[in-house]
Amino acid sequence: MRILPVFSTDLHTASRKHIAFASVLCTLLAVGMVFLFVELCTPRSTVASVRGIATVSIVIADTAAMTTNERLFLPVIEQLLAQGAEPQFIKILVNHTNTTLYEKLTKVNVPVKKLPHSTPRAQRKQYAYAYDATALRKSRDFLTVYDSLLSAAERRYNVPKEAIASILWVETRFGDFLGNYHVPSVYLSLALVTQPDYMQRNKERLKAEFEGSEEEWLEIERKLEEKSQRKAAWALSELLALQAMYKARAQNVLDLRGSWAGAFGLSQFIPSSYIKLAVDGNGDGNINLFDVHDAVHSIGNYLSNAGWNKSKRSQHRAVYNYNHSDAYVSAVLSLTKRLATQRVIAQYRKSS
Repeated sequence: MRILPVFSTDLHTASRKHIAFASVLCTLLAVGMVFLFVELCTPRSTVASVRGIATVSIVIADTAAMTTNERLFLPVIEQLLAQGAEPQFIKILVNHTNTTLYEKLTKVNVPVKKLPHSTPRAQRKQYAYAYDATALRKSRDFLTVYDSLLSAAERRYNVPKEAIASILWVETRFGDFLGNYHVPSVYLSLALVTQPDYMQRNKERLKAEFEGSEEEWLEIERKLEEKSQRKAAWALSELLALQAMYKARAQNVLDLRGSWAGAFGLSQFIPSSYIKLAVDGNGDGNINLFDVHDAVHSIGNYLSNAGWNKSKRSQHRAVYNYNHSDAYVSAVLSLTKRLATQRVIAQYRKSS
């Protein structure tokens, strides 16, 4: 007789628990749907910004006590953290004594009017120093002084020593022109170009030069935004490569100096090229592209990986991979050919 009442009581209690659980579950689902709806309806830049604020506290504990550079590069800090950069590295890099904003590097250009066609002669003039008598004489001297090193690299990578010497001349004139830009600051500055203030400045500057229809202007705006996105994404990837160099204790990343484009050393590698293709040429356990041995082997390795072989097409492609400029390729390959011709003549005379 007591079985039914006991059973009924347990069933009643269980039902109340299930109802309570269902109520809580429904509440959680409702809250989740609200958050999902808000995120879907919120502009992506705002969502990213909110996430950035949440993660930036890892680097900056007290936002009220941010340094000048932390405020300046805050959008870059947010994006680096979102891509998995290490907070400690970011803090050290951004607050380093040499870190600064290169305002002129935040300018992004797209053609706003038809430019005159660049003739081969005009392109050649850009690298005039690669064609003159000084280039030939100094390159020949370099080949003589470093013959053993260059010959070893030629054998190892199947890239002519004249090609390696030509790139060293065209890039830095064998170290005479290395650049004095703080490399981390170059990439931090470039990474800012998608921020509203800089985007607006670039639009206003281009608009002042523009003469055309509204439809044409909309196309220019689209190109500007796309180019800015590419530049910023590239800069962020190079900052992550700098982090990899820092962790590997490669070069002196925090004090690294180079060109306005963020390239450094005798060979003018960018950080990602250093990580992938730089070589320890003298076997000291350290890769220093300001050292001629490491620079020579690194260039040989780079061209080899870019597909250099005996065909002219492969050589053009390999050098173009080094620097996306037909004028640059022409300068390097022309100097290479002249130096190789002199080698053949010298060998002929020696055998006569």
